[in-house]
Amino acid sequence: MTHLSQTAIWLTLIGMALATYLTRVATMLALRGDMAPWLRRWLGYVPVAVFTALALPPLLLQSRDGARVLALGPALPAGVAGALVAWRGGNVLLTLLAGMATFWALRWLGM
Repeated sequence: MTHLSQTAIWLTLIGMALATYLTRVATMLALRGDMAPWLRRWLGYVPVAVFTALALPPLLLQSRDGARVLALGPALPAGVAGALVAWRGGNVLLTLLAGMATFWALRWLGM
């Protein structure tokens, strides 16, 4: 790796850190006082939306020849099993165990 590319990587990392920091500080300064109830309610949905956007594509889609296609493999039922355990119990370890056990059982069955 050349000196120029290492410098570019470090400048990129520092720039990304500054952009993240400044956007968060600006938001905290803008919302210093009480938030409107509608904004608080709206912001309450952000974690669920972000988690869904990150978790569902690997469960539903699979890459084939450079294209993303609907996957009907063991990942979706394993995700559903994990989601049900998380919803009913809230225990992270049991959620992981249920999802992994479902995944490996379906793989063992040839799915």
